[in-house]
Amino acid sequence: MATADDWLGDDLYQSVNRRIRDLPSLLDGLMRAFADRAQLVTARLCLRQVGTLVLARAGREITCDWLNDASTGESGLGGVAPAACVDDAVREAQWRSAPTYGQEEQAGTEAKPGDARRRSEQAVSMSLPLSYAGAPIGEMQLSLRGDARHRGLAGVAAVDFARQCGLLIKRWEVQAWAAQRLGHPVLLAGMSRPVRALDRFVEKASASSLPVLISGEFGTEKAQLAAMIHGCGPRRDGPFVQVNGAEPAGPPGRWFDQANGGTLFLSGIDDLTPSLQRQLPQYMTSQLGQWLGTPVRDLRVIASTTADLAERVAEGMFSRSLLAELDFLSIAVPPLRERTADIEVLVTTSLERHGFRPQDKATPALLQLCKAYPWPENTLELERVIARLAVMTGGRPITCEDIRRHAPDLAQDLRPTSSSDPDPGSGLSLLAEPDPSVVIVDRWVRCAITRDAADMKSLHDGLKRALPYLGRHYADAISLDQLAQHANISPSHLSFLFRTALDSSFKTLLTQIRVQKAKELLTGDPRLPITEVAMSVGFFDLSHFEKSFRRIVGQSPREFRRSHPGADAAATIDYA
Repeated sequence: MATADDWLGDDLYQSVNRRIRDLPSLLDGLMRAFADRAQLVTARLCLRQVGTLVLARAGREITCDWLNDASTGESGLGGVAPAACVDDAVREAQWRSAPTYGQEEQAGTEAKPGDARRRSEQAVSMSLPLSYAGAPIGEMQLSLRGDARHRGLAGVAAVDFARQCGLLIKRWEVQAWAAQRLGHPVLLAGMSRPVRALDRFVEKASASSLPVLISGEFGTEKAQLAAMIHGCGPRRDGPFVQVNGAEPAGPPGRWFDQANGGTLFLSGIDDLTPSLQRQLPQYMTSQLGQWLGTPVRDLRVIASTTADLAERVAEGMFSRSLLAELDFLSIAVPPLRERTADIEVLVTTSLERHGFRPQDKATPALLQLCKAYPWPENTLELERVIARLAVMTGGRPITCEDIRRHAPDLAQDLRPTSSSDPDPGSGLSLLAEPDPSVVIVDRWVRCAITRDAADMKSLHDGLKRALPYLGRHYADAISLDQLAQHANISPSHLSFLFRTALDSSFKTLLTQIRVQKAKELLTGDPRLPITEVAMSVGFFDLSHFEKSFRRIVGQSPREFRRSHPGADAAATIDYA
């Protein structure tokens, strides 16, 4: 079945992927975008706790107005029985024809030329329930037009769109709940596909009592996701107790007693000592019947980790039985470099949180550099850098010169300021209007390809040997064992070094190197077939190459080549 993402594309959500101060404004923007794509005539979005959004089209103009009828409780539901969940909305939806061409189509009127076409394009109305985890929160009423095929595709897309609206409404609600109950808002920001996938996981996981294991690199929103799962679930009025695995306060029994009736969040469970790992089963009810006789408590366990716990188990560094109890519902939080579409909303949100007006501080230069930087410490690093830049620049916008001075890592891909620049601090020396022959490259990819010893001087000796080897042999079928043998360390130690020092896995970095070399070939010889490019850099599956290229670059190989016409291969990377 076609989905909204297939038919409408991510750009519908990207059109509102910026900081919007309140939920009504966000829904207003989304409904306008959907109305434009789906050719809606009218629409109503009825929310029990917010009000009713009324949308109407007059030619190309779309108007939206909010009616504050939230106090009426059940108003706006129109007698439609709520669906068990939005996935069932196609079966639950109420369809009805609504002619839009006036009196000439009344019964008994003589047929005229063009009547068949007009009837095929008459408006059709659709009612969809909005729900979250089976609980109704409102209704969406749409009237759309177009031929039968368009109405069919738009109807299917509307089901996914209604579901996404329900997820966003709940996300916004739980942010306000967390600010009140936990003293800090849940900062899951952005509308990219990876973040929307997190919303869907939270909806399903929050309705269950099973343990949840959240993995992700340092600095990703693991704690925020845990709080969302708690805040969207039936124990939201109970305690949310967070335990730092590296420095836990008190014995495990106290943790479980404090969290009774709510959620126990074991943050950084990979840092728990072997002794504490062995103690947990004394207090944690086994979902698998591994241990008996533990006290029965009404709580839910959520754990987070930055390590691969399966690898830790294989290395004898983590309890196999404990991992088996935790790994029921698992999710990996995507790193920031895989969701660059969310950078702008994260930057502006950070500025607001620290008391600055984004329109006074954020510049195209800042946003472009933030989107190009790989953010090895993810959202924690972004928060820190943006706050520093905002404070150090006072009341003026953040310029390229400010970034060079206060965030030099972020500025590594700036062109050197020249005397011909009209204003060195204005941002004009940035590739704000990009030179198509220059592509910004991840730091460690650049080190592997250039084999610059100065850039690698702070790395472990094993990595100093491994990176240049990858840069020379990227097109070969390299395994971790082979690379470890060349680096003169064990495979498990090398894997650990990749994760901790480079914030990447061996396979991820190798793929990035191959894609970078593919970009050089694509811009260096426009006649070289895509298949030959893929094989030249070590991809022997064309489909895998194209998916990897799009994931890393944001474009297909063909789109990338078209956007870099005539670029010289030697100038593809700015290694300076």
